[in-house]
Amino acid sequence: MPNLMKPFAPLLAALLVLAAVGPASADYADYKRRLDDLASLAGIFGELHHIRRNCEPQLEADAWRERMKKLVDLEEPQFDARERMVKAFNAGYQSAQTRFPDCDRAARDYAASRAAEGEAVVARLSTALRETNE
Repeated sequence: MPNLMKPFAPLLAALLVLAAVGPASADYADYKRRLDDLASLAGIFGELHHIRRNCEPQLEADAWRERMKKLVDLEEPQFDARERMVKAFNAGYQSAQTRFPDCDRAARDYAASRAAEGEAVVARLSTALRETNE
């Protein structure tokens, strides 16, 4: 089975950049967009958690769950935002579990497309943070 980690390397690198940049702008619209993006990213992590565990359990185990925990730890969201992120992660996992009960080409392709979407979300989050800290 091919190593599925390579397509996700940019997403992981971007997440580390996001974590290093710092807190978000106090502007409410920016804050709301940030929360929406964090929930979206959490949902993507949930989907990837199911698919990757299903496709490469010996390599993945709980890697995406651990990434989700790291995101929450780094972000330190307020209770409501944290709950929203956790619910999005779980909903993403359940959705992928229903849609992709087996590891097949469709599951791998979907995971790759979701990883690309996750990279776009991380880029948007980190760009906003860089602009705030300049």
